[in-house]
This record gives sequence, structure tokens and C-alpha cells, in this order.
Amino acid sequence: MSDRSSSAEVRNPLLRLPAAQKMRSLSPEARAVLAELLRELSFDARERAERSWRQNKAPMAVYWKAVAVYAGHLYRIARLTGARCERASATRASEAEVGDGAPGHDTPRSDPR
Repeated sequence: MSDRSSSAEVRNPLLRLPAAQKMRSLSPEARAVLAELLRELSFDARERAERSWRQNKAPMAVYWKAVAVYAGHLYRIARLTGARCERASATRASEAEVGDGAPGHDTPRSDPR
């Protein structure tokens, strides 16, 4: 696995959104409730995707699979705490200083993240 693919923002692109930072600023109790709801949504959407696939309804299967993936990414943001949260912030800050790590993209970023 390359360094880029182990970056938290590559594995969970929603971490780059301003709303992810707002979600992290919620109280631990609110984040716990939100995380549980998102986890349930992810499981339910995954089941619906499987059911749609078995019924030969591929477009709906793809839709529910996407819902499950996004709910899972949001769940992981809501449950990030302590060292993991700090690591994700540090990774984002270091990428802003030296680029995103992609070949040919080692110049400093001018756009805020």
C-alpha cells in the first residue's frame, strides 16, 4: 500500500468537507447518537442493496450501495476521537503544506480545505 492510499482523506474523502469539521465539534454524546444512527442507516442500506440485487434491480442496488458507503464514511467521522482525530487533522495540514502527494502535485495548495 502506498503512502497516499493510507491517508485518511483518501480512504474517506468526506473528511475534506467543512461539514466533517462541524460534525467533529459536536459534543461526544451528540456524536455517539449520530454515529449509531448512521451505522444503522449503513446496515439497512446494505441489506436493501443486496435485496435489490437479488431481485435483478441493479439501478436500485447501486443506489442503496452508495447510500451505505456514504453512511459508513459519515459514521467513521462521527466516531473519530482522540488520537485518530488528531492524526487525520495532522495529515490534512501536512498535505496542505506539500500538496496532495500525487505525482506532479508537490506544490503547496492555495485552496483552503
